[in-house]
Amino acid sequence: MDLPTLPTSPSMTYVFSPDQHGHLVPWIAALHASCMTMDRMIGPFLPPLENGKLLGWWRERIAESNQGTRVIVLLLPETPPGSKPVGNDLRGLAMLKLSDTETGSFRGKIDTLLVNQKYRRQGGAKALVDALEYEAARRGRTLLRVNTETNTPAEAAFKKFGYIEFGQVPQFSKAVVPQGSLKKSETFFYKDLLAFSQPSSGSSSNST
Repeated sequence: MDLPTLPTSPSMTYVFSPDQHGHLVPWIAALHASCMTMDRMIGPFLPPLENGKLLGWWRERIAESNQGTRVIVLLLPETPPGSKPVGNDLRGLAMLKLSDTETGSFRGKIDTLLVNQKYRRQGGAKALVDALEYEAARRGRTLLRVNTETNTPAEAAFKKFGYIEFGQVPQFSKAVVPQGSLKKSETFFYKDLLAFSQPSSGSSSNST
C-alpha cells in the first residue's frame, strides 16, 4: 500500500560528495532496502536482506564515485551553506555508471533510481534523471541506457522522460513474490542527449 505523500519544502539535487554526504550511507542503504522490500523492486540481492551486505555494496558504489567512474545524485531539501543534511533529509537518489572503455567513452548507464515513498508524485524522479543527464553531458556522456522491470511505474516513467525502448528480455531477473520465486522480464531503453536540447545550466543539480 502506498504511503501518503508529505507536503514538503522544495527538493534539490546534489552530486554526492564524500565530505558533505558520506555520513548518509546508512540512510542510503535503508532507502534501497525499503524499495526492494516494500515495492518489490528488483535489486542486486534477494530477500531476506542483510544490512552488512547492502552497506558493503553501497561503499563499493561510493568508491567508484570517488574514482570518477560513477555519478551519484541525491534528492534533498535545500541545504544551507556550511551545513550538512541529516539522514531523514534523504528523499531519493539516482546513479549513473560511466563506461570505462575507450570505445564507449561517450556512454553511460542509469542503474539506480530510488525515491522515498513519502516523497513520490512530487517530481523527484524527473529531477534526479534531469540532474544525471546534466552531469552526463558535462562529462561528454551523451548516449545513456537504462533497463527497468517490465510493466512497472519505472518503465512508464522513463518513457515519459524521453527514453526510447529498444527491446524486452523475458525472465531476465530473479524475484521473490508471495507465491514463491520467479523470473521477471526487463525492458531496455536508450536516450541520445544530442537529439534533445542540451540540459540547461540552470538545472537544480548542485555539485557541492
